[in-house]
Amino acid sequence: MGLYLVDVSAASWAEKEYAPLLNDALVARGLPPYPGPPTTARQGFEEKFILGMDEFADMCARHGVAEFLDATLIVPVDFPGLIELPVESSYDDVTTVFSAQRLRTAIAPVAAEIGLTADLPSGPLALTLAIDDPLTFSVALFRQAAEHSLRHGCPLTYI
Repeated sequence: MGLYLVDVSAASWAEKEYAPLLNDALVARGLPPYPGPPTTARQGFEEKFILGMDEFADMCARHGVAEFLDATLIVPVDFPGLIELPVESSYDDVTTVFSAQRLRTAIAPVAAEIGLTADLPSGPLALTLAIDDPLTFSVALFRQAAEHSLRHGCPLTYI
């Protein structure tokens, strides 16, 4: 058991209550609606999220990029800030959405500060199994999550 960050399949996205609300919020910001993840098969993203990330949160705050830590949904759409949707998420009363593009930008200086290498393992639970240090794991997790979301056009959420 635990908290996992996973990608959302096209079939699951179509069933999500927040999908049309996100589109309304994007259109209200003058952006096109998000069509949802592609239906093509891909390697899924799944990592066990390690709680107690105080050092990581402090580092993000020092870089002025901690806003994404409040997100419960990451989408491959570029928009500033957070979008709050009035739909319960797995771990909150609302669904808080953050841009994968903004996450990639936000995590870059943090990754540079700790010297995170570019050649990280990929695949379900690859980081969970390969990285013992909580700070390194957290930085790698969010960098890989942003890259996966953008590369495959799929959202990520916590379960």
